[in-house]
Amino acid sequence: MLLFKFKFLSYIFVLLLININYALSELITASIISSAAVIAGSWFGWDTLKTNTVCRYIECCHPKYVPYDLNKLKVNLSQKLFGQPLVNELVNILLAHKDSIQDKSRKNKKALVISLHGWSGVGKNYAASMIAEAMYTKGMQSQFVKLFMGKKDFDCSDMENAKKYLIMEVNAIVRKCPTSLIIFDEIHDMCPSVLDAIKPMLDHHHAVDGIDYRDSIFIFISNIGGPEIATNLLDLYSQGVKRNQVEFHHFEPIIRRTAYYSGGFQKSSTIAQHLIDHYIPFLPLEQHHVEMCALAEFRSLGVYHPTEEMMMDALSIITYGPTEDQPIFANNGCKRFTKHIPYVIQKHKPKEEL
Repeated sequence: MLLFKFKFLSYIFVLLLININYALSELITASIISSAAVIAGSWFGWDTLKTNTVCRYIECCHPKYVPYDLNKLKVNLSQKLFGQPLVNELVNILLAHKDSIQDKSRKNKKALVISLHGWSGVGKNYAASMIAEAMYTKGMQSQFVKLFMGKKDFDCSDMENAKKYLIMEVNAIVRKCPTSLIIFDEIHDMCPSVLDAIKPMLDHHHAVDGIDYRDSIFIFISNIGGPEIATNLLDLYSQGVKRNQVEFHHFEPIIRRTAYYSGGFQKSSTIAQHLIDHYIPFLPLEQHHVEMCALAEFRSLGVYHPTEEMMMDALSIITYGPTEDQPIFANNGCKRFTKHIPYVIQKHKPKEEL
C-alpha cells in the first residue's frame, strides 16, 4: 500500500512538472519569438516572418488587427445612429483616406482631422467608437487607439507639462502604428492652446521628429456649436429644407466661427490654419428619432417588443426645446436611456420573475 501511494504521488508530481513547464513556455514564447524572428528575418523577410510569429501572439499594426472595415462602419451607422444624415458621410471620408494609404502613387499629404459637434446625447461618442470598432479588431481597446479627455487629461494647472505629455503620448502611438486613431473628447472643457502642441502633426509635413503622421486619424469631439446647429436647422426648416437635404456648407461656417472662440479650440491654430478637414454637425434629435433610440436600447437588452407602457415610461425623461414654445428637439438626445431603460425593464417585469 505504501509503495502504491509513493507511485501515485510520483505520478502527480510529474504531471505538475509538465504543466508548469508548459505554462512557462507559453509565457516566454512572445519574447523569445521576437528575438528568433529578428535573426531569421534576414533570410525570409521581416514582414512575412513577423506576421507568422510575433503577430500571432500580440496585436500588430497589420491587417489582421487593423482591418479598416468600412462596410462594418456603414452598417453600424445606418442601424444604430438615428437622425444624422451627414454623419453617414464619415464612410466616404474614411474611404478616401484609406485609398490614399493603399495607393502609394497618391500618398496622403496630411493626417485626417475630423471634428464632431453637437448637443449632448446625439451620438458623437457613439460614432467615434464605431469608427474604432470598424478600423481595429480590438476596437477602443486597441493599443493603436488613444482617447484623451478634456479636463481629466488637461486641467490647466501645468500647461507646459501637459503639452509635453500630449506630444510624448501621440508620438508613441503613431510610432507603433502609422494608421493610429487619436481621439480628443470634451474639447469644450480643454484648456486653450493645448491642441497647438500637436499642430505640426496635423499639418502638411513628411515627418515630425522622424515620425510620419500622414496616415493617422485625429478626431475631436465637443458640444461646441450645439445651440447654433439647432438654431440653423430650424431656419432651414422654415425655408423648406428637409432634414435629409441638409449639406455640410449649411453648418461648417457657423461651427468654425463658434469653435474659434470656445474651449480648447479658442484661438487655436488647428482652426486658424485650416488643419481640420471636416466639421461634422450632429443634428438635434426629434421625437421619432428618440423613439428609435429607445427601441434600439430595449432590443440590445433582449426586449424586442416593449409594451406601450414601457415605451411611455422610457420616454418620460425626455424634455424638448429649444424653448417651451418650440418643443421640437430632445434636449439631451438619447443619452439618459443607457441607465433608464434597464430600470424600466426591471420595473415592468412580472412579479413572479423578481
